[in-house]
Amino acid sequence: MRKPFTAAFCSLLLMAASCTKTAGDLPVATTGEHSSSNDLFTGLAVTPTTYTILKGQQYCNPNPLVFTSKSKLSFAALFDSSCIYKTVDPLNQDDINKLYGFSDCNSQHLENSARIGWRWSNDSLRIFGFVHNGGTMLFGEITTAKIGKVIKCKIVCLDTQYVFTVDGKTLSIPRHCSGNYTRYKLYPYFGGDEVAPHDITIQMADLK
Repeated sequence: MRKPFTAAFCSLLLMAASCTKTAGDLPVATTGEHSSSNDLFTGLAVTPTTYTILKGQQYCNPNPLVFTSKSKLSFAALFDSSCIYKTVDPLNQDDINKLYGFSDCNSQHLENSARIGWRWSNDSLRIFGFVHNGGTMLFGEITTAKIGKVIKCKIVCLDTQYVFTVDGKTLSIPRHCSGNYTRYKLYPYFGGDEVAPHDITIQMADLK
């Protein structure tokens, strides 16, 4: 039986989402890069939001608390040159950063969630499906993406699995629950075990 979100749980999420971020260095990508990259979203009839993970941080800004009851999340994303990085510990280079997704199964996201993930490794920007399934992390590589090129992504919840699609390539990963729930969205996050080595900027926009 599904249990509704409690008021205390919602308050906790709101506090986490509204935490004040400290100022850091200027983003690697310049304002001019952002302005020109906006044009790449024009054909999609959407205006992107720029999400910044400051040097030494893991969470992005902005990081709003947004709920959804939809079983599908479609969006476009663009990674700029700030997404090329080297971790302090070489073993952490294979850690998967998080791009966008949502919690599931009426639980917190470290218990159940589905997200598109990414990392810079072997001189490529690699895109993943990333799931917390009853507290167990499951993931698989979907494709690679080019710096400065918009990718179109979709996550669909089915009764027994999540289907991830990026630029027409798909990956399925098992889902811990079935049915539809009210979920909260999850925004860009760096790590893994390390914090962002410099300011990282990613542009995203929801698609219909």
